[in-house]
Amino acid sequence: MNTLIETDIVKKNKMKLTLKRVAKSTLALALLAGLSVAGNDQVYAKSKQSKSSHKEVVDKNADSDAVASSATATASPTTAVAASQKVYKISLKQMGQDSSVELRGIEGERSFPFTVRSDEVITSAKVKYGISYSPALLPELSHIKVLVNNELVSVVPLPKETSKGIVREDSIDPRFFADFNQLKFKLIGHYTHECEDPYHSSLWAHLSNTSYLELTVSSLDLANDLALLPGPFFDRRDSKLLELPFVLPQQASLDMLRNAGTVASWFGHLASYRGANFPVETGGLPKGHAIVFATSKEAPAGIQIPVINGPTLMVVPNPANPKYKLLLVLGRDNPELKIAAQALTLGQSVLSGPSALIKDFKEPDLRNAYDAPNWLPTNRPVKFGEILRQDLLQVSGLNPDAIRLNMRVPPDLFTWQRDGVPIDLRYRFTPRPTLDKSTLNVGINGGFVRSLSLSGAETEKGKIKESVMLFFKEGHRFAQEEIQVPLFRIGAENQLQFQFYYDYPKFGECKDVYLDNVRSAVDPDSNIDFSQMPHYASYPNLAYIANAGFPFTKYADLSQSAVVMPDRPTNEEVQVFFNLMGRMGESTGYPVINNSVIRSNDVDKHSDKDFLVISTNGDQPLLKQWGKYMPLTMDETGNHLQIPRGFLRVLYRWAGKDLDETERHSGEILAKTGNAFGAMMQFESPLSAGHSVVVVTAGNAESLLDVTNGLNNAELRSKFQGDLVLIKGDKVVDALIGDTYYSGHLPLWTWIKWSLSTRPFMLIFFLMIAALIAATMLFRFLRAKAAKRLHVGDDNE
Repeated sequence: MNTLIETDIVKKNKMKLTLKRVAKSTLALALLAGLSVAGNDQVYAKSKQSKSSHKEVVDKNADSDAVASSATATASPTTAVAASQKVYKISLKQMGQDSSVELRGIEGERSFPFTVRSDEVITSAKVKYGISYSPALLPELSHIKVLVNNELVSVVPLPKETSKGIVREDSIDPRFFADFNQLKFKLIGHYTHECEDPYHSSLWAHLSNTSYLELTVSSLDLANDLALLPGPFFDRRDSKLLELPFVLPQQASLDMLRNAGTVASWFGHLASYRGANFPVETGGLPKGHAIVFATSKEAPAGIQIPVINGPTLMVVPNPANPKYKLLLVLGRDNPELKIAAQALTLGQSVLSGPSALIKDFKEPDLRNAYDAPNWLPTNRPVKFGEILRQDLLQVSGLNPDAIRLNMRVPPDLFTWQRDGVPIDLRYRFTPRPTLDKSTLNVGINGGFVRSLSLSGAETEKGKIKESVMLFFKEGHRFAQEEIQVPLFRIGAENQLQFQFYYDYPKFGECKDVYLDNVRSAVDPDSNIDFSQMPHYASYPNLAYIANAGFPFTKYADLSQSAVVMPDRPTNEEVQVFFNLMGRMGESTGYPVINNSVIRSNDVDKHSDKDFLVISTNGDQPLLKQWGKYMPLTMDETGNHLQIPRGFLRVLYRWAGKDLDETERHSGEILAKTGNAFGAMMQFESPLSAGHSVVVVTAGNAESLLDVTNGLNNAELRSKFQGDLVLIKGDKVVDALIGDTYYSGHLPLWTWIKWSLSTRPFMLIFFLMIAALIAATMLFRFLRAKAAKRLHVGDDNE
């Protein structure tokens, strides 16, 4: 995303800088009362003179790119700063650049997006970078420009003597910064005074990915205003993992946990790729931003709750640290608390001011299966314009960046005996002057799918031969192709990539003039179609849970799911519940408002649902009751893998399950950790065929949190597979031990073919029955024919 500095943004940041300087003077305190700063996220700032001496303060979690990178920046001190300030260091590597950056051509450039939180203002900034470049560059004509939001920061000369590498540090005017920012390096390179090739091999420079920005920021005091929601509790410009404490009463009721889980799912949706963690506090207030849940009968200890007159949302300063805020979610009882939670997460009410009493709230309808807002519809073709804005489907230049379409689909699409997922691709581009090697490469999830030629019209025997381009076909100027995306490359989360590559024409010396008129676009009317695929999948498969929260998220509001909590859940168990609800909201884009939260003795009342069971150190009696169905049991006698023995082991090996390898790897982590590991398991519900039970358990509280910490880590999450996952820190072992079961619906003829293809014994049985029937019919036919022949013979005699 290109972010250009606007005049009003420059004025805004200049105002911020000026006011911060004024705040350092005791004579200007009166001017700071009621300071307001206008922007995309409205904030109100108040500054106070610090009475303490200056000391070194560093935030170890620096802001980084909210648009393209989920990296967490690490700040390290370089100079002492005021106690009210923080220093962030953001390297290019943390902005998503894994290797050194290459700038090529006469005007090669690269941009790196980064962000600044809405409750912070930059008071000073500098960029430190390392550059090496071609010794063939002419120093009097060549240089590198450093820009922030297209405002010039510095011009770097390129003398031959230092071509192996230079290190520079430049200060940046804080007025250049906006809400979303771009740091840009642009090479202006020339290797000759005469005619030159704009893409000559000597036109290059390398920028180290350890180059970094150093930002000194001051915090702004925000007003108690609900209009700022979800800020400051979640800031979309902050790409770090969201850490948001929830404050609850001791042993909160199941209804309160359920309502708090609704709020957790909403913040999980907002956090998106960042991930979210919701620590639980029951003995006091944390020192940062937090969410407080209370009713007239249930309230956290030691916190003064105002008089509750109905479903209420309120923002107040945190008594533990007035610099931070508390969001109070209140109701006289849990039904009213539910209304307050849903009003917050569904956005039905326009909220403003320090508090709001929710009135005339309309209960939303139950969701239908597979209608999650974040998922592509699978009952019709979906146009690209529904996935991405039209301006983001267009690129320019000979070497443009790829066009990327992110899309999520239900993981239970049945892809058996299908060629692929069809894409009706329509694209437009500047015609090539000659027949060349220009192509449009199509890929998905980093894998190659197909290459389409972009070459121009070819003259053959005095006639124009039509190439892949169908220019002026039916009066339209576009190219169109039918593409089949390989099914094995499609998962729950996917990214389509369209990369235009243009060949640079060579006309000879002094004739190669670069003309920046190349434009490319994927038409928003292009579409992808999953509608011919029924929903049917084999289980257990914990990858569905890890990547999409499936099968719970089959209904976006989780109306067909039940969470089974221990009778007296610990704070860690409640935190795991909130973290998992955050994962569900991240997958669907819709808050969890209709799930059930129950005790183990109520499971029979919800027998037609999928169960999520949370337990620590055997405090869930349901696990003993269902122990024979689980791949791993944990009790006072130890940990036991339920691996088949004898003839069953032979059958499992024939089915492709390497139980020896499973036993060896699982045994290693069990032997090394004792009970200090987290586990996730999946098996078919004993109460209803085709429904799932997912168990999250551990021997201790810390290990239980390892499970959800692993789900927040993309690298670890990819290792969640099979029906058993054991996790300790960053070590993950997966296994497939239990029986396979199926869920979903297939057309009758497809189901017959699929069943026979996966069950060879059944196929043999049906063939034997068919042979027996055929033999019986043939026998009766031949006997009848013989009897008729004998009868005719008797008559002739």
